[in-house]
Amino acid sequence: MDTKSTGTSASKAANEIMVKNEVFFTDQGTPEPVPAKIVTLASKIDEYALKVGRSNTHVMSVVVQLLTFGKVRLDFRDYLERLELLNPSEIMSRPEAVAIFDKHMISSSRKDDDLSPLTQKIIIQPPRITPPRR
Repeated sequence: MDTKSTGTSASKAANEIMVKNEVFFTDQGTPEPVPAKIVTLASKIDEYALKVGRSNTHVMSVVVQLLTFGKVRLDFRDYLERLELLNPSEIMSRPEAVAIFDKHMISSSRKDDDLSPLTQKIIIQPPRITPPRR
């Protein structure tokens, strides 16, 4: 019975999982709420990937926490953000959550590859200094 429910969650894509997104600005120490939004998990993954880097494990940690416990809170310098699964039945095991994250990152990197290739390495060399001729 438990296997059935976890299997259906893992087969979902990140753009099919809906998340309640609440933001609280912490200007002068007191949190000021902004009206909550309903967004897809895919949009939050993409947003965080841009903020902290595509291959960063922090993004994966946020997604795994959200998918395994149903909610996660992120504290940034000027605001805090709270994410909660809209459908608590989508809570799943850690391996399933990692699989959803990986699947989304692979599919989004393919889209990026179609648009333009990513720069893998940049080397900046200082100009050669040649001694003056006498």
